[in-house]
Amino acid sequence: MAESPAQYNTIEPKKRVPKRILHFSDGILEEFSTDEEEIEERKQQQEKEKQQQVADPSAMSWVPWLVYLAWVGATGTLSVCDAAGEKLAWWLGITSPKYYYEIQEAKRMQREEEERKGKQDAEMAGWVGEGEGGLVRSQEEVRGQERSADPAPSPSP
Repeated sequence: MAESPAQYNTIEPKKRVPKRILHFSDGILEEFSTDEEEIEERKQQQEKEKQQQVADPSAMSWVPWLVYLAWVGATGTLSVCDAAGEKLAWWLGITSPKYYYEIQEAKRMQREEEERKGKQDAEMAGWVGEGEGGLVRSQEEVRGQERSADPAPSPSP
C-alpha cells in the first residue's frame, strides 16, 4: 500500500481571524473574539430580527394585509427617494456651506498676514530702538547719531 502524503494525515488548527484590528502609533493590536461572544452576538441578531418584524403577513386577512403591503411599499419608496435626493443634492453642490469659499479665502488671508508679519518682524529685529518706545529708525538716522556721539578727530589747520 502506498502511503498518503503528510498533508492529508495532519489536522491543521483552525486559523483565528481577529475580530478587530486597532492601529496605534506604536504598533498594531489584534482583538480576537471568543466562542461565547460569537454565540451571544448571533442571539442578539436573531432577537433584533424578531423585533423588527412586528406583523406576520401570512396570518393576516385581506384588508390588513393590503394595508401592511402599502405601508411596506411606501416606506421602501420613501427611503429610496431619500437616498436619491441626498445624492442629487451632493451632485448639485447644495450640501456644502453657502459661503464656504469665502470662509476658506478669509483663512488663507489670515495665514498670509501672519506670514507677512513674521517676515517683517524678522527683518526689523535689529532696527527697533529700545529706549524710544519701540520706534523704528532708518539706517541713515542711526549712523548720524553714531557720528554725533563719537566725534572723529578733525585735522588741525
